[in-house]
Amino acid sequence: MKLSTRVPAYKMAALEIRKFIESNGLTVGKPLPPEATLAQQLGISRPSLREGVKALESVGVLEARHGDGVYVADFSFDSIVENLPYSMLADNAQLTQLLEVRTALEVGMIAKIAEIIPKADIDELRHLAMRMKQLAEQGKSFAEEDRLFHARLFACLENPFLDRLVDLFWKVFQKMAHTLPVAAPSSGQQTAQEHLEIVERLAQGDVAELTSAHERHFEEIRKRILLRASN
Repeated sequence: MKLSTRVPAYKMAALEIRKFIESNGLTVGKPLPPEATLAQQLGISRPSLREGVKALESVGVLEARHGDGVYVADFSFDSIVENLPYSMLADNAQLTQLLEVRTALEVGMIAKIAEIIPKADIDELRHLAMRMKQLAEQGKSFAEEDRLFHARLFACLENPFLDRLVDLFWKVFQKMAHTLPVAAPSSGQQTAQEHLEIVERLAQGDVAELTSAHERHFEEIRKRILLRASN
């Protein structure tokens, strides 16, 4: 039996909307024409257009503002995290590969950070790391502090795209954290201590030790992935 190769109407609509955005040079924050006008211009039905808009919203291309229309959305990795398939989170090999990329990206920037980071940022990092340690000792989660730590660490580079990549990696590993076994009862305190070591090495300006400390920071995740793989 021959399978149908017909493309669903909403996918065709999404493709036409993308073409419209590109051909008209619409940039972030620019509105699309009203629904009736756009449907007529594209030669598609309004229901198909709505489905196409929803599809592009789900991947972060468009942003529908209630009562105000549809706009070209700002770039974000959020849709990638939200639509990340569970199969990837459950694949030890893929997670290990992703961790290698994350490690290379973050460790690769450490030397430059050490050269330019302001003292105020180091003080803020120390405050966050101490807060993480306090929460760990109480057996509480410090996810938000951890996220802020990584964001503050790279903020001095003033590279928005890098900031988004760092946050993307953090979100992905945060999302998969519950699927991994805990390597040791004290792993939370160990992770907090690793953050403190990064801060102290950063304050000392010792790039070699700072690099080593940052690499060790990812060892806990790697051990947990390997531990899951062996179960």
